[in-house]
Amino acid sequence: MRLTGLTLRRYGSFAETRLAFDPAPGRINLVLAPNGAGKSVLRQALGELLFGIGGQTPMGFRHGYAGMQLSAEGLAADGTPFAFTRRKGLKNTLVGPDEAPLDAAWMEQLTGRADGRLLVQLFALDTERLRQGGRDLLSSGGALADALLAAAGGLREATALRRSLEEERDRLAPTRKTAQRPFYLALERWSESRRQLNASLVRPQQWDEQERALRDAVARREAANAAAREAGERLRRLERTRRVRPLLARHAAAARWLAENPGAPRLPAGLTGRLPEARGAVARAAHARETARGFLDRLDADIAAIATDDALLARGEELAALVADTAAAARARDGLPEAGRALAAARVRVAEGVAALGGGEADPAGLVPPAALVAEIRQLAAEQAARLSASASLPRREAEGAARLAEAERALAALPPAGDSERIEALLRDLRRDGDPLARLAAARRGLAEAEARLAGALARLAAGPDPAAPPLPALERLSAALEEARSALARRREALGRAEAALAALREERAALEAGGAPPTRDALAAARARREEGWALVFRRLGGEALPVLERAFAGDRPIALAYAGAVAEADRLADARLADAERAARAEALLRALAEEEAALAEARAAAEGAEAGWEEARSAWRDAVRPLGLDAGATLAEARQAVAARDEALAAREARSLLAAALAELEERAAADAARLADALDLDPALALAALLDRAEEALRGQRAVEGERQRARAAAGAAREALREIAGEREAGLGERARWGEAWEAALGRLGEAPGLPPEAVVERLGLREALGEALREARRMEAAVEDGQALLARFAAGHAALAEALGLPAGDDPVAGLRKLDRRYRADAALAEARAALLRQRAAEEEALRGHEAALAAAEAGLREVVAAAGAASAEAAEERLALGAERARQEALRVAAEAELSEAGDGLPLAALRDEVEALPPEALEPALAEAGEAQRRHAAEAQEAVAAATSLELDMRRMAGDDLAVRAAAEEASAAGMIGQTLDDALLMQVAAGLLGAALEAVQEGTDDALLRRIGAAFAGLTNGAYTGLSSQPDERGTARLVLRSRDFPEEETTVEGLSEGTRDALFLALRLVAIEDHAAGGTVLPFLGDDILQSFDDARAGAAFRALLGLSGTAQVILLSHHEHLLEVLRASLPAGALHLQRLEAAPA
Repeated sequence: MRLTGLTLRRYGSFAETRLAFDPAPGRINLVLAPNGAGKSVLRQALGELLFGIGGQTPMGFRHGYAGMQLSAEGLAADGTPFAFTRRKGLKNTLVGPDEAPLDAAWMEQLTGRADGRLLVQLFALDTERLRQGGRDLLSSGGALADALLAAAGGLREATALRRSLEEERDRLAPTRKTAQRPFYLALERWSESRRQLNASLVRPQQWDEQERALRDAVARREAANAAAREAGERLRRLERTRRVRPLLARHAAAARWLAENPGAPRLPAGLTGRLPEARGAVARAAHARETARGFLDRLDADIAAIATDDALLARGEELAALVADTAAAARARDGLPEAGRALAAARVRVAEGVAALGGGEADPAGLVPPAALVAEIRQLAAEQAARLSASASLPRREAEGAARLAEAERALAALPPAGDSERIEALLRDLRRDGDPLARLAAARRGLAEAEARLAGALARLAAGPDPAAPPLPALERLSAALEEARSALARRREALGRAEAALAALREERAALEAGGAPPTRDALAAARARREEGWALVFRRLGGEALPVLERAFAGDRPIALAYAGAVAEADRLADARLADAERAARAEALLRALAEEEAALAEARAAAEGAEAGWEEARSAWRDAVRPLGLDAGATLAEARQAVAARDEALAAREARSLLAAALAELEERAAADAARLADALDLDPALALAALLDRAEEALRGQRAVEGERQRARAAAGAAREALREIAGEREAGLGERARWGEAWEAALGRLGEAPGLPPEAVVERLGLREALGEALREARRMEAAVEDGQALLARFAAGHAALAEALGLPAGDDPVAGLRKLDRRYRADAALAEARAALLRQRAAEEEALRGHEAALAAAEAGLREVVAAAGAASAEAAEERLALGAERARQEALRVAAEAELSEAGDGLPLAALRDEVEALPPEALEPALAEAGEAQRRHAAEAQEAVAAATSLELDMRRMAGDDLAVRAAAEEASAAGMIGQTLDDALLMQVAAGLLGAALEAVQEGTDDALLRRIGAAFAGLTNGAYTGLSSQPDERGTARLVLRSRDFPEEETTVEGLSEGTRDALFLALRLVAIEDHAAGGTVLPFLGDDILQSFDDARAGAAFRALLGLSGTAQVILLSHHEHLLEVLRASLPAGALHLQRLEAAPA
């Protein structure tokens, strides 16, 4: 894809900016922009345009996210135009030119398999990435595989992945023991669980001891709990006594005060606070009234102190009208003398103009002609001058035209007659409609020769003839895969069979070794002994109950007494249990071996059957493969690669044979057509038909060139003769038209002279000169009239102004004075001062009216406050405010004492555990205050002692119960076995994970080696050619050589020292950068061969290049533009000159990007 335009709106530092690009191959798009203009923003914009604007994109730092969008136009890979817009948002972020949403499939079709990672790693390159690439080449020592991966952008990822896999492997299971690693942690858990399992069985004597200890602990627990409960009850009674003693005292004091003051009043709630509030309201209202009265007195004094001239203020409008004319009157007064002088000068110029025209006119205005007449006379004079000039050139032009006509007619007469060129041209077009016939013949002959050579080579490579009956390659691949699968299956089955035989042999050896030391009792034997013991106990128990079972007893005991037989059964069961306990691990292993032997024997039989089946499958697949490759001349031992080569050779031979037949037929057809074409040309040219087609074509072209030259000369001569005749006709017409025009002009000229008042027959030059004098007189008359009007207007304005000032002064009883302008300005200043005083007095009057209204409000507020005070006093039941205050204090104390009594009763109800007051008093009085604290201490100590004893008994009983439950259920053994299995599973999982990390790291290393081994000489030659171009030929060769570990490393040869080999370490930093750029250009070309091509975006990538190297880089990038569009961003102005000097004209598309405003 190639871009023709990119628009950024509210993106990064750009409010709205459009960039235009040239999509044509052979163009470099250079964007010059100063630092800070947004080059890095453009680099990110390309990625977000193609693959979406990120939800947290940093490009909203100036304009925010609202309205952020990127628009692009361009050409797709197939040349079709496209246009779309990418918006910031959650939905409909991709739209077309008509704002219609586009689905993701449309963009995937445009970008193919490319993604943002590919753009960053392959198609975008900046200074830092270029220099990092050079450093990567240096750090890898020029390793070929690393160099190719670095150019494609994947070296760091592959190296980091391989390192992380190896680190994870070492973290899981390092070769040296480390206590905190997962493998060794699991191994420690497994060992500990084995130790616990060996110690998890219990003896019968221990069980009896545990039962006796448990009974004793339960008895101690019950006794301690009863004593603790009794001590706790006494402690609670004493603590209640301590809580309620002060509460009973407060309750008694409140009841005593109420009994002593029965006359204390019960007043309404809130009345106590209303009395001081009412008193304060009265005081505040009285103070506000007195303050308002004093302010009114001060306002009256200020109003009386202001004095103004009311007569002057009454004539304010009349004074304002005169003041508005003051400036104009002053200008008129000052400008009248100058206007008089200008008027006199204008009148002198009028008199001089009349004298110059000869005088004789009473009104000088009659000497000034109208403007239309002046224009007409000047037009007639100009026409006469042009006509005289044209008439003078007519004889010369007529002679020149006659000479050109005679020369053209002589040239026409000298040319040969026209030939029949159209027939030859039509014949040649017909012969060449499919291309040059000679070139087609030569190409067909070369193609046939090449096809015969290919056929001979293909036949030589075949082991047998090209048998078309041989199976196709897919069938051979399927058969080879089946053969390989059968071979692998057979190997796996044989290996499995060997493992099964080895495992069974090992188990048998282990069992023999175990049995050699004496077989331990099995679980079944122990269970049978315990069952016999229980059977004997049942018989003994029934005999003790008076029930005798002689048959069963004889069957159990034989000839011995039943008691002795039971004792023997008990002893045998205990002996087996003790033996199994002493050798529990060997017993468990013996049982496990029995199960494992049965399983391994079944597995061995299954493995033998599977191996036999795999053997039959291998023979069947081998037979099918042998039959398939026999037609190719191969035996059964041939590999798939050899079969592929044979099929390819056979297909190549068949294709070469068919191609040779087709080319031979095409050549015969072309030769037959060439013979027919030669006969037609010979007939048209009247030549020998035996001439070759090439000679006939040359003769035809030569004849056509001669006829075209003659025909061209004839056309030019005819055109020249026609032009000469046309020029002569135009001259004759001009002469005839000039005679009539002269007569018309004479009539118009005399008429104009008559209207002007000039004598008939005057020449145009004299008339134009007198027109100038008349125009000057007109200008002088206009100036005189303008100055007369100015003088009259000034005098009239001064007269009106002086009369107005005199009338105003007389009305005010003031003298008019000599200067009305100065007098009026003085009156204006007096008026402004008095007007300001009058305004201040009016403001004071308005304020006085407002204060009078406020005074009336204060008086009303005082009356209302006094009424409120009287109402509070009456509610208190008093005659005065002082008496009311006393009653309020007594009522407040009554309310407080009642509240204390109620509160004490409520607290007593809560603290006394719900007991009545009488019971609480009896309880408190029964214990003197001085004896309370010692009693509390004694009760607390007793409770703590009994509680500790109970806790110890509970802990002992609980511990014993838990021990017995654990022993009864064998929980420890179960948990230990489960822990052992869990630890073993963790060991296996950890080893599996470590093995997976090792295999993955090995596969990645093998992939890197495959990249190295898959590099052919053609790729190295292309990289070397690109590097030679970037260094201007300083390095002429590039190859790879293995080091002592087999790693292929790049070596270079320089132009100056062709016999010396230079490694990557021997290159300068700038040269390593150039090598990395060469690798990147080749990588882009290789990617373009099989994937979507994005524009290449370079951001200041030539900073480490001098001008010569920069020019070479520009030429290399110009070559890349045939594969991918090249867009370069730079802030270096000097590169523009380097680029223009390095590239052909038209190869540069330049635009400048100004710095965005801050």
